[in-house]
Amino acid sequence: MKKYRNLAVKSTACILSAAMLFGSGFSAAAAGSDIPKDENVYVNLNQDGSVDGIYVVNAFRLEKETDIVDYGKYDSVKNLTIDEELTKKGDTITTTAPAGNFFYQGNLKTKEMPWEITIHYYLDGKEMQADELAGKNGSLKITIHVGKNDSVDEEFFENYLLQATVTMNMDNCSSLKAAGATVGNKGTSKQLVYNIMAGQEKDIVITADVLDFEMDPISFQGVPMSFDLDRDTLSMDSLYDKTGEIKDAANEFSDGAAELSDGAGALKDGAADLKDGANSLKEGIESYADGAYSLGDGVDTLKDGTDDLADGASELADGISSLKEGVDKLAGGYNGDEGAAAGAKKLAEGADKLKSGAGQLSDGVNSLVGMMQGIGKTDPLTQEKKEELVGLAQKVGYSEITDTNSVNAITLSGLSKYLQAQIIGILSSQGGGNAILEDKDSLKRLPEEQGKKDIQDTEETETADETDASEETEETEETEETEETEETEETEETMTAEEEPESTEEPPKSAEDSGKESNSEEDQGEADAEVSNVKYEKRYNAYTLATLDYQRKNWNDDRTKVMIIQAADLGTLPNPGDALVELLVAKAGVDQALGSYLAIGGIQGKLDDPTVQAQLKQLTEGASALKDGVASLADGAGSLADGISQLADGTNQLQSGVSELNDGGWELADGTKDLQSGVSDLVDGVKELTDASDDLKDGSGQLADGTGDLFDGTNDLLDGVGELKDGTDEFKEKTSDIDEKIDEEVNKVITNFSGSDFTPLSFVSDKNTNVNLVQFIMKTEGIKIPEKGKTETVEEPLTFWQRLLNLFR
Repeated sequence: MKKYRNLAVKSTACILSAAMLFGSGFSAAAAGSDIPKDENVYVNLNQDGSVDGIYVVNAFRLEKETDIVDYGKYDSVKNLTIDEELTKKGDTITTTAPAGNFFYQGNLKTKEMPWEITIHYYLDGKEMQADELAGKNGSLKITIHVGKNDSVDEEFFENYLLQATVTMNMDNCSSLKAAGATVGNKGTSKQLVYNIMAGQEKDIVITADVLDFEMDPISFQGVPMSFDLDRDTLSMDSLYDKTGEIKDAANEFSDGAAELSDGAGALKDGAADLKDGANSLKEGIESYADGAYSLGDGVDTLKDGTDDLADGASELADGISSLKEGVDKLAGGYNGDEGAAAGAKKLAEGADKLKSGAGQLSDGVNSLVGMMQGIGKTDPLTQEKKEELVGLAQKVGYSEITDTNSVNAITLSGLSKYLQAQIIGILSSQGGGNAILEDKDSLKRLPEEQGKKDIQDTEETETADETDASEETEETEETEETEETEETEETEETMTAEEEPESTEEPPKSAEDSGKESNSEEDQGEADAEVSNVKYEKRYNAYTLATLDYQRKNWNDDRTKVMIIQAADLGTLPNPGDALVELLVAKAGVDQALGSYLAIGGIQGKLDDPTVQAQLKQLTEGASALKDGVASLADGAGSLADGISQLADGTNQLQSGVSELNDGGWELADGTKDLQSGVSDLVDGVKELTDASDDLKDGSGQLADGTGDLFDGTNDLLDGVGELKDGTDEFKEKTSDIDEKIDEEVNKVITNFSGSDFTPLSFVSDKNTNVNLVQFIMKTEGIKIPEKGKTETVEEPLTFWQRLLNLFR
């Protein structure tokens, strides 16, 4: 509603302005499309310069009631003079208008106008929208571009003067800069006016420091460009006097250029002759200098050659002397019992023996590799040993081994752990126990929980013991006998060490003594646990001792059994001790069988390794290659012996010839020294000759260069003078009718500014053939700070007469 209200106010103002423009100059016209009219084009611009909408107020001055036929591509039309509706069919608008001023408004479909206007706003260097600037502070820059819109008939752009007006309120602006503007005062504001001539585009830049920024609308008015210029008032006499002087000077300038051109031609010819002579002189001197250089180079080469010859002769003499000494030594090296010939013979004999040994080595390596590849493919235990292990498993109640086929590394490992539990059970029992191998029920009654705990605690110790046993089994018999003697001594020492804690151990406290220290049952339980732990530790130590000792001795020794029974505090009953001994013997046998399986498995795993297989293959191939190589060596050694014998004979002959060569070499060295001295004197003389030719060559070169520059300069001068003459001739020709051309251009400019050759045409339709005036009024909305608390009211649209009366209230 606000937009329509603004539109109505603008329409009313347009009507009055159009009425003032028309005055009383209309003549009576007949009905039809050729009735004279004015078109007032109003363009509502967005704040960025783009078109929001265009409407046209068509104005007629009628002396009587007239039927009007008008044309325009309107969306809608509205009668602004009376309330009667207009008739619109397509682009044709018809009505019967009363006498007087008649106005109607048409809202155009198009949003195109002859000019493209683009407006940008920047605050503190950052581009902003216009509605964001209201109330802002900072450094403001406004840029406006006015260009041609190619989609609209160019007659408007080429013949219309466009005036842009920007109003800046100086109450909230300072440091205003507006290059190219005509500045006027409008109250407290500065009105910036820019005139954009017909057919021109323009860029406008305005800067200012703003506070609580607000700005009135930016407006643009377009009218046909017309200036009232009187050609008769412009006096051209002074100008014509000056043009006469120009024409006279052009004639003189042209004649002088012709004479200068002739002189430059003669100078060029003389410079060309001088240049040719200087070049000939330069070429002769260069030839002379080249000859001197060639002579110098030749003498230098000769000197270098004689120096090299003298040095070479001396080196040759020295070399021949060294050669003689070497040949003498070489002859001595070949001859005699210790010479090379005798050594080569011995080498051939040794190679034959090595050939025989290499064959035997190759056969031995092949046999060794075959044996190694067969290791681990046989069962490590005999059938008899397996049956024995089956009987042991049945005796102790181990159900995983039922026959000889079930004997393997996995089941033997389980049997070993099973026997381990039995042994620990006997050692951990309080009174020594009565468990024996024959009594399976008593074995089942062993403390299972304690056995499991002890198995976990002793697994690492058992693994270490088994590793030691495996390593010691591989030692030689001689080492075992020596160690057995040492172990007997160690065992006696160990027994003494084990018995000492028993003699120093404090006896268990009686119940009476315990009661004196503590009357609680908890203290009594702790004391009993301490006694039990001491007994268990003693028994476990005895078991460890027995395990180590059995690996080195025969358990049929009764003395050892007694030692274990005493150390484990098993009492005097023989059964627990016998059971422990038998279990230890059984476990040691099982561990030995398990070790055999593990050893064979480890060897087989190594042999199956692709790297080991490749190494064995490489070993056999190397032995075979060695055999072939030694055979070739033997053949070569024989040939070498024959060749050395022949070489010894030739060396003796060489020794005689080198002696004669040595004498000739020293004579050559003395002769080359005399030649070297003479050539040095020749070199000094040639150097003086080349130095003099260098100076002469430099002088001739500078002379040739100077004459060449002179010739080039005169050539350039001649070309320049020729161009100057052409230019003066052209200038003379162009200025011959300068008076007429000045008159013609002045008349053209006056015509363009006066607009006398422009026929107004309709902006809305080319069917409107009788248009007196078309003018454009374009305006943006202003930038205003919104008023707080103000509610916009909607007003009813007013009639034409109400709007007209409100203007005078």
